[in-house]
Amino acid sequence: MVHLFSFLLNQGQVLYAKNSSEGQVEFSFAPARAAHSGGYTCRVRVLEKEKSSREQKLTVSGLMTPILSATPRAIYEGQEVKVSCLAPDEEGTLIFHLYVNDNYNRPVTSAPPGTEVAVKLTTPGSARIHCKTTLLANMAAGESNLSNVVNVIVRELEVTPTIHFSPSSVIEGDFLRVDCDVPNFNELPESERSKLELFLTKDGRILSQERGKQKCGHTLRTVSEDSGMYVCKAEIEYVQKTTSGTVSVEELFARPEVRVSPPVVFEGDTFTVRCSVSSVAPSRVNLTTVTYRLFRNDRELQRGQQYTAAAGSAHDGGYFCEANAKEIVKNSTEAIVKAKMHPSTPTISAEGGVVIIGKPFQVLCRTGRGSLPITFTLVGGQRSPPPPPQRVYALSALFNVSAIRKRAELAEFSCRAQNDATRPVVTSMSLRAAVTELVSMATLTVEPFGGGVTEGTDLKLTCKAPQSSPPLNFTFSRSLQGAPLGQQQPIQTLVVPSVNQASYIIRAIDRGQAGQYQCHAANAANQRSSSIVHIHVKLAPWKVALITVCAILLVAAIGVTLLILMKRSSHPCSRTKRVGELSVKPAKTKSNDPQRVSLVLEEQPAPNATPGMLGRSVWSEHISGSGSDSESQSEEDPSVEVQYTQVAHPPQTDTTTAITAPLTNGTDTEYSEVQTINADSPTQTEGASLEYAELNHSEPDPE
Repeated sequence: MVHLFSFLLNQGQVLYAKNSSEGQVEFSFAPARAAHSGGYTCRVRVLEKEKSSREQKLTVSGLMTPILSATPRAIYEGQEVKVSCLAPDEEGTLIFHLYVNDNYNRPVTSAPPGTEVAVKLTTPGSARIHCKTTLLANMAAGESNLSNVVNVIVRELEVTPTIHFSPSSVIEGDFLRVDCDVPNFNELPESERSKLELFLTKDGRILSQERGKQKCGHTLRTVSEDSGMYVCKAEIEYVQKTTSGTVSVEELFARPEVRVSPPVVFEGDTFTVRCSVSSVAPSRVNLTTVTYRLFRNDRELQRGQQYTAAAGSAHDGGYFCEANAKEIVKNSTEAIVKAKMHPSTPTISAEGGVVIIGKPFQVLCRTGRGSLPITFTLVGGQRSPPPPPQRVYALSALFNVSAIRKRAELAEFSCRAQNDATRPVVTSMSLRAAVTELVSMATLTVEPFGGGVTEGTDLKLTCKAPQSSPPLNFTFSRSLQGAPLGQQQPIQTLVVPSVNQASYIIRAIDRGQAGQYQCHAANAANQRSSSIVHIHVKLAPWKVALITVCAILLVAAIGVTLLILMKRSSHPCSRTKRVGELSVKPAKTKSNDPQRVSLVLEEQPAPNATPGMLGRSVWSEHISGSGSDSESQSEEDPSVEVQYTQVAHPPQTDTTTAITAPLTNGTDTEYSEVQTINADSPTQTEGASLEYAELNHSEPDPE
């Protein structure tokens, strides 16, 4: 049976495949390289089935030593040499690393056998070139050994220029020639001559430029500014050679100077502008040969060295002069003339326009004109030290002042202005300002006096703030009776421009407007609140009369109703049927036991009797059924205690021991009388005990 054997690298690339009927196939590398490192698997396919082996790792370390070559072996500085680095027996993508004089030059990536690159050498002398390789796909394989070293001779281009000044010593106005030359120009290869460029520069400015030539130069008529360094540069592609030289140009005459005298002038003062030259080259000119012109604001004023005028805005500006000798012209620097103005008489005012007694305030000193800086000084205020003077670049200064106690103290303040110590000081007038006195207190009065007012009448509230500066704001507020003070609501605000009090009238006051009233007085300085006034609103007289009449009528109606009810209760429409029960209980008598008599009368209501009258006592006094009862009662011992107890019983049917007696009209309640007889009573004998029951009832009404 034929098998398909396949060898795979990293489970993807098929390196070798073979059909064989044998059970084993071999695959070998000759020689093994670092590129062969990786994971290898073997796959066998039979008919439609296949199976793979486990992966085996193979690591091949080391790379072959590359071979380096370079052409040509001798070049001029700035030229290129072709360098070839080869590793023909390696496999895979390689990185070639180039080195020049042991300095890393560049990496180049290429497939075997190798690469060829151009390397520019700019340093004259011997250049040592070598290379080495690494495997891009397997950095773990490491680096190869260094290749062979190739030496390349780099010749210097003899293009270093020279610079020459003619003449070597010059004075302003002389002509100067500056030349730039390449001495070895003819020794250069023909190909390099055409590439040569020469430049002559000063302060970065190109004076002359030539290409393919040995020399370049520049001629100029000198001035003092031509002194300095000149640079000559020769350039062939990337090769540059420079040479510099310095020349000094002697001044024909010094730069003129312009002076203003005096240096500080005020309006109306006379000033002088003078132009002069401090030195000249005596071999060429003298001071008398130098001519001058004076200018102001770039316009010529006059020829000559001196100009005199009166200081003022018409003569303000920038002055300079021009000096001329042998066609050499020089200008001076500019001198500014600005006539200073004396400060005008300053004004003094309180910041904000109002001074509050007892509080610090600010004073503003201002002048309408004057040259800056100006020194302002505030004088006055004997109660505290004055603030220090202020030197400001402005026309005003603000001073902080301590509080004053009286209005008259304002007149002590004034301010001074000065912008030059040699000039007189100008002083303002005394300070005048509106003065606001603090609200010391606020009082609230009411009319009518006393806090009580009748409903429907007018209530007048007057708030006063004595010794307070108007304008004043008076605010009246009210809170309900018993409400916290913080819950007051303003009801009226009045602004009074000239007086110290204000009134507010509540027309036809009602009871809902009763409560706690307070007023608040305020001005620009502070605010004060009055004491709270409690306002009580009384009822109107007609309401009092109406309530009185209604009360009398209500009392009369209640009295009539009670009389009717009492008459009806004394003549009821139904009778109450009563049953009396009398029980006598014998007991042994003792010498110290009281004799007890009890009587119980049960009440049997009639069918038409009124339920409300049952069990109700109508006793007002003791009612006796016979004269003997009253007599026996009066003859009892004083120590006998009589107790009355109201008893109500439901109807009973047991009459075994009851004594029943009919009740007459008007008897609605039964009473029980208990008499207690002391044992010490002489009318009682020891051993005798008597229980006595008495039933009181009304006698029949006489016919």
